[in-house]
Amino acid sequence: LVQLPIFVALYNFFNSNIAVRGQSFLWSHDLSVYDSIAHLPFNIPALGDHISLFTLTAVAGQFLISIYNLSSTPTQDNPAMKYMPYIFPFMMLFVFNRLPSALTWYYTVSNILTLLIQFVMQKYFIDHEKVLAAIQEKRKNPKTKQKSKFQERYEQMVESQKKLQEMKNKNQNKK
Repeated sequence: LVQLPIFVALYNFFNSNIAVRGQSFLWSHDLSVYDSIAHLPFNIPALGDHISLFTLTAVAGQFLISIYNLSSTPTQDNPAMKYMPYIFPFMMLFVFNRLPSALTWYYTVSNILTLLIQFVMQKYFIDHEKVLAAIQEKRKNPKTKQKSKFQERYEQMVESQKKLQEMKNKNQNKK
């Protein structure tokens, strides 16, 4: 969520910045528009009539992150969650295909850096045995969840409203 405002700002920047127009990078001839590696003879709704290579690299990077996260997390009991790592990158294909190639390149680099950071953190900084032991200990001895102050006040208000309603009902029955 933190990245979303940055992403929107970069979208506006790459669409309106004159210095980026006409600048080539790798296979893209203009970073301010999409890079097309294949023109389709038909138009696919939401995708368009082309395929962008920078978009494919961003989708591949997101797919690798999803697979890596899926392999490093315990199994999910929710059956719908096991398909999410495959659905999100596929949806990105439709969203990113018409975006400026500089923006999709930014997202690709961001995904690669995220994957590298996650790998280094998992490999060198996190003691998995210690984490698993702590999880097992928590499962064996679940603490009773303490109520927040807001929840306590809310329950007090509900109780006072019930008492007030009971008093009103008693007064009406006396009449």
